[in-house]
Amino acid sequence: MDNKYDIIIIGSGIGGLMSAFVLSKHGYKVCLLEKNEKLGGTLQAYKRNGRILGTGMHYIGSLDEGQMMHNIFKYFGLFDGLQYQRLDDDGFDVFNIGGKEVKFPMGMNNYRKSMVQQFSDEEKAINQYISGLLSTVKEQDVYSLQEPSEGKNSESNFLATNAWDYICSLTNNTNLRNTMAALNFVYAGRKEVTPMYNHALINYYFISSAYRIVGNTEMIADKLASQIKALGGTIFNRQEVEELVFDEKKLTGVKTTSGKIYFADNFISNAHPTTTMSWIPEGKIKKTYRKRLTGLNDTLSAFSLHLIVKPGTVKYRNFNYNFYKNNDVWYASTYDEKKWPEHYFIHWPADTLNPKYVNNVTILTHMKFEEVEKWKELPVKQRGEEYEAFKKRKAEKLLDLVSEQFPEFKENLETYYVATPLSFKDYLGTPTGSMYGTERNFKRPFDSYISHKTKIPNLFLTGQNLNLHGMLGVSLSSLITSGEFVGLKKLLREVRETF
Repeated sequence: MDNKYDIIIIGSGIGGLMSAFVLSKHGYKVCLLEKNEKLGGTLQAYKRNGRILGTGMHYIGSLDEGQMMHNIFKYFGLFDGLQYQRLDDDGFDVFNIGGKEVKFPMGMNNYRKSMVQQFSDEEKAINQYISGLLSTVKEQDVYSLQEPSEGKNSESNFLATNAWDYICSLTNNTNLRNTMAALNFVYAGRKEVTPMYNHALINYYFISSAYRIVGNTEMIADKLASQIKALGGTIFNRQEVEELVFDEKKLTGVKTTSGKIYFADNFISNAHPTTTMSWIPEGKIKKTYRKRLTGLNDTLSAFSLHLIVKPGTVKYRNFNYNFYKNNDVWYASTYDEKKWPEHYFIHWPADTLNPKYVNNVTILTHMKFEEVEKWKELPVKQRGEEYEAFKKRKAEKLLDLVSEQFPEFKENLETYYVATPLSFKDYLGTPTGSMYGTERNFKRPFDSYISHKTKIPNLFLTGQNLNLHGMLGVSLSSLITSGEFVGLKKLLREVRETF
C-alpha cells in the first residue's frame, strides 16, 4: 500500500516539522500533512509590494554557543545556510512602561547589574528574583537536554505558584514589579493565572541571549522540509485533515477534505487540542478526556499591522520595542476593547539589500477573538465591507498611537497590511486565533498542561499546547514526542553531543 506509513504527522508547525525530521532521521517512514499551501505555522511569511512579511517567531533566545537552543539548532541543521543576527547586548528588548524606558541586556549577570543600577534600594529583591528564575530552570531536566528523572515532581512547585504573586512577594516597588514582568507580551501572561514556571523559563530563555533570523522566518521551515525529504520523509501540503479513521477500536488513518485517506501505524497531531478532538468520532475516545481538552482556555489573540515604508528612510533597530501606555505590563489582564490600543510590540526586520534600514515594520498587540467572531464563517478574503472597515479603523488607531513615538513610520508610509484574530485562525489553525495556544493556569497546574500521550494508544500530540510555546517550547515538545519512538534518553544525548 503506497499510502501506508509508519507515522503520519498532522500540521507543519515547528513541532510537526522537527518531529518529522527526527523520526525520518531514525529510519521511520514519515508522512507530514499540511492544510495550507505553505509550511511552518508561525514561520510562514508572505510577499506584498516586493517585501517579505513575517507572521511570528520574531526572535529566538538561548542561541549562543553552549546554550540549549544552539545545540538544538545544530542538531536540526539550522545553522547550515541560515544566518542569525545577535540583538543589542545592552538592550535586546526596550520597554516603555507608562512613559519610562527600560532595557533588558543579555546575560543574567548583565541583567542583574542593570536592574540594581535602576533600583539600587531593591538589590535583595532582585537577587531573590534571579535566584527564583535559576531555580525554576535548574529543576527542569529537559531544559538542560537531560531525560526527566523518573518520578520527579519538583517542577510542580513553580507550576502551582502564581508569577504575579511571586513577584509581589519580593517587592512593593511598582516599577520594579513591572520591569521584572516586562516580557509579558511574549507569553500573553495574566496576573490571575500565569504560573511562575512559564514566566521564569521564558525570561531566562531570552535574557540568556537573543537573536533574529537574517532574511525571513520561512527559511527555517524550508530548511527543515528539505532535510525531511532528503531523509526519505514525504510532505503533502493543501491536505486538510477532517477526520481520524478507525478500524473498530484502532486508529488506522486520516481522511482529508480532498477525500484522500492516508494510513499509518502511529499518528502525531501538531494541531490545537480542540481541533484534534474534532477529528475523532464519538465513542472513540473517553468523554471526560475530550471535555478536558476542548474546555481549556486559550491565550489572547493578536492584531498585527505590517507597514510598508519607503526604502532607505526608516533606520533598522537591533532590538524590539515594547510600549505600555499605562504603568502595568499585564495587558492581557487589563485588556479593554473600548480603550484599545494601550500596548504595542515593534519588530524591525532589516532590509537584506540595505541592512542599515528597513523596508517594512511589524507591529503587534493583543485583540480578543470575540471582536471578529461574527465574520468567522465567511470565506477568507470574502468577509465583506464591514470587516474591511473594521480592519482599517483598528489599523489607523494603532498607527496613531505608534506614531507618537515613531513619527517616521507615518511620514514614510507607502501602504500597510493587517492580520486579525481571524487571520491567525485561518492560517495557524487555532480555533480562537490564539497566539500561544492554550493558557497555563497555576490554580490547575496539571489540568492545564497537556501530555504528548492521548487516550488513544497510537495517537500523540506535539507543539505549543503541550508545555511552552515559541521556539523553546515547540522544540522541546518535538523531542519529547519523538522520544516515544526513538527513546528520549538516546535522543537527548544525540542533541547534546551534536558537533
